[in-house]
Amino acid sequence: MGNTIDPVAVVAGGGRHLILTGPIRCDQEERTELRVTVTQRETGAVAEGYAVFTCTVETQQWEVHAVTQGKATFEEGPATAVGVGSTTSRGTATDAHQWLVDITLVGE
Repeated sequence: MGNTIDPVAVVAGGGRHLILTGPIRCDQEERTELRVTVTQRETGAVAEGYAVFTCTVETQQWEVHAVTQGKATFEEGPATAVGVGSTTSRGTATDAHQWLVDITLVGE
């Protein structure tokens, strides 16, 4: 299991709030910044969320709450998620990576 975005995310708040998760593991203990953007072509909705956490050598689950940008809202169904993560150790950048994942949005 690698660092990625889980294929199913939750749509809530009348389509204005998404909850995304995924597994992550680092080679050492590092400060991690993760930005996730989700788009849904059928509705024109876009959402963004951000998280900062400490990544460790043990696989852990991250969670990002993304909120819509603009007036369009999300519906249950297919969407696309992009995650951009970067890590630092003692203030020095150690890695940067991005993921592009087709996801399915489901209700709460």
